Amino acid sequence: MDRTRLSVAVRPSGETFYDALARRGVSRREFVRFVAATASMLGLESTAVPRIAEALQEKKKIPLVWLEFQDCAGNTESFLRAAKPSLDEIILEAISLNYHETIMAAAGHLAEEVLERTVAEGGYLAIVEGSIPTADGGVYCTIGGKTAIQIAREVCGKSIATIAAGTCACFGGLPAAAPTRRGR
Repeated sequence: MDRTRLSVAVRPSGETFYDALARRGVSRREFVRFVAATASMLGLESTAVPRIAEALQEKKKIPLVWLEFQDCAGNTESFLRAAKPSLDEIILEAISLNYHETIMAAAGHLAEEVLERTVAEGGYLAIVEGSIPTADGGVYCTIGGKTAIQIAREVCGKSIATIAAGTCACFGGLPAAAPTRRGR
């Protein structure tokens, strides 16, 4: 596969969350009920409902960068086996999964180009799965010639938010017992 076709295949969709719901047959009334329920669930005042509705109708799907460091890929496995909503519903309708080493089609330099482009464009959400080794400058986990520490600082430092997924990312998990140490 040539680089041009692959770049187009992984480019984020211009579809909004509301567009995806409408395509699935969700009526305007059902959408407004959904927005009101979301505001209520988040403990927001009713004045937030119009702002949430506007955001879901106008903002494009949020790009997601999923980083994996020292882990068993258990969180990825859980994500892949999601039932309600299903993986295809999440990826095709709710988010734009720009980078995830385990499940993306691109590999090597092409995958790193996608990551670099997403970081440069900004406005993305980062998920970190796995611990980040800190011993000896982090050399015990390298991807594309960069340590996990370097990648996390660059990607997470520029994201709109970062989510630590699972015990390894939050507390070090089993890798924390190794002499490589880990950071949180």
